[in-house]
Amino acid sequence: MERPQHLSSNVTKTWDKLLSFSYFQELPHARGYGYGGKIKEIREKEFSRLGDITYLDHAGTALFPKSQVENFMNDLTGNVYGNPHSQNISSKLTHDTIEHVRNRVLQHFNTTAEHYTVIFTSGSTEAIKLVAETFPWTPADSGEPGSCLCYLSDNHTSVVGMRMITAAKRVVSVAMKPEEILLKSQAPPEKTACSTSHLFCYPAQSNFSGAKYPFTWIEKIKLGNLMPISVPGKWYVLLDAASYVSTSFLDLAAHQADFVPVSFYKIFGFPTGLGALLVSNKIAPFMQKRYFGGGTVAAYLAEEDFFIPKQSISESTDSATHVDPLRRYRSPNPISTAPQM
Repeated sequence: MERPQHLSSNVTKTWDKLLSFSYFQELPHARGYGYGGKIKEIREKEFSRLGDITYLDHAGTALFPKSQVENFMNDLTGNVYGNPHSQNISSKLTHDTIEHVRNRVLQHFNTTAEHYTVIFTSGSTEAIKLVAETFPWTPADSGEPGSCLCYLSDNHTSVVGMRMITAAKRVVSVAMKPEEILLKSQAPPEKTACSTSHLFCYPAQSNFSGAKYPFTWIEKIKLGNLMPISVPGKWYVLLDAASYVSTSFLDLAAHQADFVPVSFYKIFGFPTGLGALLVSNKIAPFMQKRYFGGGTVAAYLAEEDFFIPKQSISESTDSATHVDPLRRYRSPNPISTAPQM
């Protein structure tokens, strides 16, 4: 930005001050910007490998700091972590560590285990796929109004790919342009006895354009004040927060989406292959996970169609042994129909 040539010396000094970084840091909304002026020191200490490189793909994946990897290795080489499903001291350490991290995740998003459950996944893609597989869809040919999957055209590929799973479940998918939702008129919710569940998916921040979409959509859609499309039933909201939380704080106490997929490597770079699905406890009991494996069952028979999932939500549905995270399974027996909401 060029300074006007006709300004007096006093005005010039004022102009220079207004354009300085030190003045910017004094502004109320900029307090703490630049890590207290230590950004150069942090770069040299934690990211010396960058050298003269300017890294511009933070939205794709964050760079991990040197100390994070060092602390990780010190933890692994200084402790003995066993299988969390076994019964011994090293296994208890693993289990307790995972539960501690689970609580830390909830705290980070300003919520509690009373309102949300954390499902550890390999990333936001698996988290989104899990929703598509377990959401209580009503098929179009069931004799009742069928469910609908509705998503913004500006969604990540992983969200759009949900339609392949829902198509196999005979569920209609509808893509909407952002302006179609933004220009929709709001109305008082219509009273309906229909219990069919529908899902609306949108990104908190677009992976492609960086556009941020209103959090107010969550409550309006759930209450029925804003209808993506006019169909009888109840709407739930999946907020894809993977891109948004890499640089911004998401307050789930204020914005209570039903499903929130995230990838941790987008936040702090390491390790890759680790994410989570935060599920509202209001919808979690109705998720219909059909597969079981690993340490998710309390008992089963190989020769008969019988199994008993573990009682804990966080233990009853995870199919991986290296972590003990939750995926909700609600089915009194493998052949029963989905519970009605």
